[in-house]
Amino acid sequence: TVRKALTILEEEGLLLRAQGKGTFVRAPKASIDMQRLEGFSGSFRQPGLSIVNRVLYSGLRPAKFKYGRIFGIAPEEEVFECIRLRLSEDSPLAIEYNVAPKRYFPDIAEYDYSMYSLHEVYEKNGLHIAEEQQTLEIVNIYNPQADLLNLDEGSDVFMLSALSYDQSGRVIEWTKIYDNTERIVFYASTI
Repeated sequence: TVRKALTILEEEGLLLRAQGKGTFVRAPKASIDMQRLEGFSGSFRQPGLSIVNRVLYSGLRPAKFKYGRIFGIAPEEEVFECIRLRLSEDSPLAIEYNVAPKRYFPDIAEYDYSMYSLHEVYEKNGLHIAEEQQTLEIVNIYNPQADLLNLDEGSDVFMLSALSYDQSGRVIEWTKIYDNTERIVFYASTI
């Protein structure tokens, strides 16, 4: 009876059995609505799931060729870059990379992004994301990202890439997110 119950719980994704190590309770998966334009934390629709942001880097840098081309700005213009580790219950959910042109958000480097969302700063500067082009892929992850997500090198993860546009069609944010496939489920619904 106990073995049958454990098998059922494992099939439902609530338990994880590891040969020679034991049986463990799985952390609940987070659901992300890909149709919401509210950023990472705002896209979660799961009661009781709290997200903590650990800022790995935030600062200004030259756009150089890559971001100059993406944002249609000169390579020497400054962009703001923010790299955050997203956690729930001290367990890593995702690593998020965001880049935005400073010209649209003069005070962007002055916020603590462990507390503030980039979307709040955009709104404060009179801009909001009106459209996103998203691409979701499964890729292999290697260090340092694998270590940050507590995964083995070469593990499969979701990689979400996005370009965000304001009301006038300008690209105002470039995003890349590596999501722990053991902790996150993506969904989109149509009406």
